Amino acid sequence: MTFNDFLKDATEDHRKRLEYYYDKSAKKHVPEDFRIDTKYPINLLVLATTWCWDSQTNVPIIAHIAENSPNITMKIMNKDHLPFMVTKVNNGEKVPQVLVFTEDFYYLDRWVERSTKAYLLYSEYRKKFGWEEENKDAFLKQYRKAYLKEQVDIEKTVIEEIRTLVTRADAISGSTARLADAEGSCDD
Repeated sequence: MTFNDFLKDATEDHRKRLEYYYDKSAKKHVPEDFRIDTKYPINLLVLATTWCWDSQTNVPIIAHIAENSPNITMKIMNKDHLPFMVTKVNNGEKVPQVLVFTEDFYYLDRWVERSTKAYLLYSEYRKKFGWEEENKDAFLKQYRKAYLKEQVDIEKTVIEEIRTLVTRADAISGSTARLADAEGSCDD
C-alpha cells in the first residue's frame, strides 16, 4: 500500500502520530535532504505496523525519501495483515524493515527498525534501566524523551543509512546483466 493507504489502515490515534512525525520531519528538513538520485529505478518495500513507535517515527521519513526521489518507489505492507513476511531479527519481529530491490524486484538488502544513532541511544537507556519487565515503562518514557531531544540528528542518520542502501542498490543495478541495455551491455 502507499503511505496514504497505510494512514487509512491506522486507528485514529496511530494515524495522528504518523501524520505528526511526517509533518515534523518535513518542517525540520528541506526536500533536498530527502532526495536520493539514482540512475536506475529502486523499489523499497517497507514492512511496518501502524501502532509501533519505530514505524511511526521512521516510516514517514522513508515516505519523504520516496516522494522526493524520482527513481524510488515505496510500498508498505502492514505486518499485522501479513505476519509471515517479517524476518526475525535479533530473535524478534522487528519493524519497520525496509527491503531494497532492483527495478525488476531482485532483493538486495534491508534496513531494520531504527538507525544506528537510535540503537546507541536505546542501548544507553537499556543499560540504565535493565531488561526487567517492571522497568519497561520507565525505560520507554526516558528513552523516548531522549530520542525526541535528538530527533533531528536521528532523522539525518535514518536518511543517510537509507541513502547508503539505495546508492549501493543503484551501483549493483548498473553492474547486472539482468538489466542490460538494448545493446546487451551493462555500461561496461
